Amino acid sequence: MALAALVVKDIKQLLRDPKTLFMVLFMPVMVMAMFVAGYGESRGAVPIAVVNLDGGSVSWQLVETLRNSGDFFVRYYAATPEAGAELVRSGRVYATIVIPEGFSADVLRGRSTRLIVILDSSYATVSELVWEAVVVAIQGFLNRVSERYGTFSIDVQRSTVYGPIVTRVDMFTAVVMGILLHLVPMSLIAVSISKERERRTFEQLIMTPVSSTDIVLGKLLAYSIVTVSDMILTLAVAVAVFGVRVKGAFLDLMVVSLLLLVCSLSLGLLISVVSKNQLQAYQTAIFIFIPAMLFSGFLTPAELLSPEARMISRLLPLYYFLRAFRNIQLRGWSLYDITEEIVALSLETLVFLLVAIRMLKLRVE
Repeated sequence: MALAALVVKDIKQLLRDPKTLFMVLFMPVMVMAMFVAGYGESRGAVPIAVVNLDGGSVSWQLVETLRNSGDFFVRYYAATPEAGAELVRSGRVYATIVIPEGFSADVLRGRSTRLIVILDSSYATVSELVWEAVVVAIQGFLNRVSERYGTFSIDVQRSTVYGPIVTRVDMFTAVVMGILLHLVPMSLIAVSISKERERRTFEQLIMTPVSSTDIVLGKLLAYSIVTVSDMILTLAVAVAVFGVRVKGAFLDLMVVSLLLLVCSLSLGLLISVVSKNQLQAYQTAIFIFIPAMLFSGFLTPAELLSPEARMISRLLPLYYFLRAFRNIQLRGWSLYDITEEIVALSLETLVFLLVAIRMLKLRVE
């Protein structure tokens, strides 16, 4: 059968290239391992400075609370707010906390008081984390002061759904799978036809009694077989080694992952068909992946982006995959609950595949 022969040929070509095979099989696992090592649940304390203009016992209790929270490392004690601001401006600390005069007296008498937190807004993510950690530390401090000195306190209770805790490793799993199933297969298959053109084997291929549909489907199946093996390996390592939790059905995750894989391969084939050489195919694949990384929810939920960016998100296969994968993995949703994402991925796959077949016919003729 011609289609089976094409599939076997492409798999053999892929297996003969050790660098490509290494990237396909081990890059996703290495990315997850590096993320766990660098961004796992144990993170370094943020260096801050403290300006204690009060000097009373209560103010030093507050400083001790900040130090014991585990989120902060008090690197400097500045004498004035201006000196504290300069420490932030110079980049030696990410924040300075200013305790004003009369702070201890106000707390002991039950009067309203204030704190000043000077943040480095050039590091928006770190600034937000510092601000949230300060709020949590202050709330804990207020509760302890209330118990010791009899002042009032407000107990803020936290309630979660789909919890109680979702770790950063759990959240990052969808990103790793997105890279594995979108960028890697799209880049690999994008150079497949271009490589054959440069090696002058493409002319021999089209002279055989196979149609352009057989060529496209053959490459699609060959790269699907290899990437599916990698996908199963990565998920198994994530669950068994890194303790990633999957609340939904594993089969549902596989269905969504296969949809993105076929969609990515179809898009990569389209890139390969229209590219003149391997370099052009690689550059096009990377160029397409950049907006996918920025607007699909990799870094920030797409719903928090501008209206214009959200319109771009709706065109990206990776946007629908991340929503579907996370809803199954972290919320335990079923395929019925993510019908919208499945339909969108299926339609985009069909469009990419049909256009690739059509464009290949035009090039062959």
